[in-house]
Amino acid sequence: MEKRVTGIYFTILLIGIIYAVVAAFSIRNRINIGIGEKEVVIWDDSMEMTHEGSTYCYRRILPSENTSEKVIIYNTVHMNLEVLIDGEIVYELKRGEDSTIKTTGFCWNTILLTEEDAGREIVFLVTPVYSDSTPKGSFFYGSYREIERKILAERFLRLALSGAIALAGIAMLFYGLLVVKKAQDSEAIIQFAIFATMLGVWSAFETQIPDWIFPCSMMIVVVSHLMLMTLPIPFMLFLRHMYHNGESKLWSICCYINCAVIAVRVILQITGMYDLRETLLLTHICLLLCVVVVVAMTIREIALHGLAGQVKINSICVLVILISTILELAIYRFGNMSTPLGSMGFLFYISVMGIVNVRRTRKLMEQARESALYRKLAYTDELTGLSNRTAFREDLEKRMEPDRAAGRETILPTVVFMFDLNDLKKCNDTYGHDFGDRYIKMAAEILKKLFAQEGQCYRIGGDEFCAWSPYISQDKIDEKLLLLEKEIQELNNKGFVVTVSVAVGYAIYTENEDGGGLYSTMKRADTMMYERKQAYKRTLAQH
Repeated sequence: MEKRVTGIYFTILLIGIIYAVVAAFSIRNRINIGIGEKEVVIWDDSMEMTHEGSTYCYRRILPSENTSEKVIIYNTVHMNLEVLIDGEIVYELKRGEDSTIKTTGFCWNTILLTEEDAGREIVFLVTPVYSDSTPKGSFFYGSYREIERKILAERFLRLALSGAIALAGIAMLFYGLLVVKKAQDSEAIIQFAIFATMLGVWSAFETQIPDWIFPCSMMIVVVSHLMLMTLPIPFMLFLRHMYHNGESKLWSICCYINCAVIAVRVILQITGMYDLRETLLLTHICLLLCVVVVVAMTIREIALHGLAGQVKINSICVLVILISTILELAIYRFGNMSTPLGSMGFLFYISVMGIVNVRRTRKLMEQARESALYRKLAYTDELTGLSNRTAFREDLEKRMEPDRAAGRETILPTVVFMFDLNDLKKCNDTYGHDFGDRYIKMAAEILKKLFAQEGQCYRIGGDEFCAWSPYISQDKIDEKLLLLEKEIQELNNKGFVVTVSVAVGYAIYTENEDGGGLYSTMKRADTMMYERKQAYKRTLAQH
């Protein structure tokens, strides 16, 4: 489910971003910028405002002082704008004629004044694009550089916090993809990283500093909406890993509903039927649904398993977010001051949960490494490093795959080899077990080399080895046996306390002869090997 949902929302995101790039060039507007170094004045209280139909009219008389190199900057959100000085249009903001987007987005409108404008009347005609929108923002008067400095300074802390959230998300994403990879629960940290990155990007757009850098960019408007409506999905996919009821269908249903809403909103925007702003209610409903599901699952988790582990930490962090957000709203409502408390709460959440998840993932990776080590010890012969009898039996079973349609085993074409070291007992009795171990290891290296490209070799007893390889032809088998003789001869040329000799037998699986599967093939190979070993002993006895 997780991979499918992730694929769906990433596909929709990609389509939306491509559309945003195209839409970035669909707005027609004119922006004039002047440069100077004077103080900044906010005119909000001195503007005379009237309301005629859907248009808001703001007017005032410009200062009689020299207005050369002065500008007025006014922020609009989803507004058409006309600016007139003594009845002459000096600035206009409206959407492109062929655009499927109704809004003009977020825009810092800069009106350059000249020396002749001193003492003249300036009028701002602001027309909301959407019926439920009203003009907001401040009228800044002064030099462009000083206004820019003031606007950026007021929003810098929020931008820094948003950037920190996004960077934390990106760092965790790289950690999940490059370090954790396929470790258990790696999906959890990757989904959390995606959530944090999207949250940071969306928060950065909300500061309106990107709108200052890229005035009236439709890309910012569309991507901001895409981030907001996609946020709940990776967050829920992350949360389900913390709960014992993570496989509940309720998580899946909620995620699929959210994906469907995103798809509908993007399609309506692309076709020009409804803007993303006009369908925002659908995302608000999805957010409410996600909150209900998370609360229900959390209550169930606490009721059945208690408040402990990641659930406890997550609950505390969410409580911190709620408190910080409520405080921010209260300060804004009663003190008319904007604070970054909400962003700080989210940064706290991302930091704490990020650290918890990284630690948990590292612990799981250590456990996985220990488990892999124990498995290796259980399936590996300590002396030679070859796989042991247990591994041999498991691998042989894998070669005998069940054919459910036929109701029997389907065995891949296979040849089984059996090997036995000649004179190992003589070497142990005459020269000691250290030389006997050297004998075994030398033979093991030859056999390992013999089956390095195809098949597998195992040590299944003191001086017994077994191997299998895919059956191709008799020529391939003869080639292996010749290579074995060559390697043994080279080893004997170097000299050892006894002559290195290996008795070998092999058998090719045939359905008629091997009713017991590859185990029957193994017995036939063992019979051939035993006969050759006896022949070797008779040859020695004759000499």
